[in-house]
Amino acid sequence: MINKILYVILLGVFIGVSPLVAQTPTAAPSAPAKVKGRIQVARIQGHAELKSKVDGSTRVLHAADVITDQTEVTTGDASSVVLAFSNGATVDVAANSTLDIDEFIQDPFASDIKVSDLKQEPSATSTTKLNLAKGELVGKVVHLNVDKGSEFTVQTPVGAAGIRGTTFQIIFNPGTVGADGTVKGAFFQVVTAEGVVAVIPASGLNGVNIAAGNKVTVNFNTTNGTATQTGVSTNFVVTPAETNTLAAVVAQAQVIATSTATTTFSSSSGSGGSGGSSGSGGAGGTGGTNGTGGTNGTNGTSGTDNTPSGATQPAQSLSSLTGAG
Repeated sequence: MINKILYVILLGVFIGVSPLVAQTPTAAPSAPAKVKGRIQVARIQGHAELKSKVDGSTRVLHAADVITDQTEVTTGDASSVVLAFSNGATVDVAANSTLDIDEFIQDPFASDIKVSDLKQEPSATSTTKLNLAKGELVGKVVHLNVDKGSEFTVQTPVGAAGIRGTTFQIIFNPGTVGADGTVKGAFFQVVTAEGVVAVIPASGLNGVNIAAGNKVTVNFNTTNGTATQTGVSTNFVVTPAETNTLAAVVAQAQVIATSTATTTFSSSSGSGGSGGSSGSGGAGGTGGTNGTGGTNGTNGTSGTDNTPSGATQPAQSLSSLTGAG
């Protein structure tokens, strides 16, 4: 009899505990870690080299090559390279330019993607940090999930540009150093053909938003400096871009679109995608203020700049500016 009573008691305890065990919540699966994004050479004209920042090795770039971050792309005379990123961003690096791909990581994506089909980045978020040491690039970037943490910045010795989803041009000419240590002919320009680019001066001065159809142009010299010291001591000023300047950027963006028409990337767990088609010659770069020439694009001509200055829009960081990415 006692055994039966004990059995009943134990059975009741087991029944009472079982639902609690069954209802114990399991830990939510952690989000997958970001992976290195892939960058494909969609088009190349002339000669360009890739240098590894990890071991210092260099190699000649060819169409359909797939590269990653921690590398530096350098173009020669009359040369250019169109690069397609697996987050939907594309850039055309003009002649005599040096572009440091400092960081490019993104959340994994499950499906194969065709760059020309993208209107928005395929993964949840991505981080792209480029550094234009000298030269010119035109970029065409799809909408990025900035509100979720995506970031696309192009740093120069003069300032940093934040991109959300934009067609833009950046030129940085470090100038030449004379025997007396004076740097002459230094030139910096950002043009926005579509969207908004936020630019913050490296000197810590107020930043500005550059809306579509506008630009920032800075000519400067420095004394007892180096070719990478800016000497910029005033706030950036936004002015309307000239019609021919905007037309050149739009034309170069079309070259990018043509060059990446067939560029694809497999899912993040796969290998690099197929090569892009060849494009036509690039449009020219723009000229500087008061006749100071900018860096020319491949097969292009320089424009002129005689537009009066406008007003700056104060800001303290890229993220605080409208359209910053």
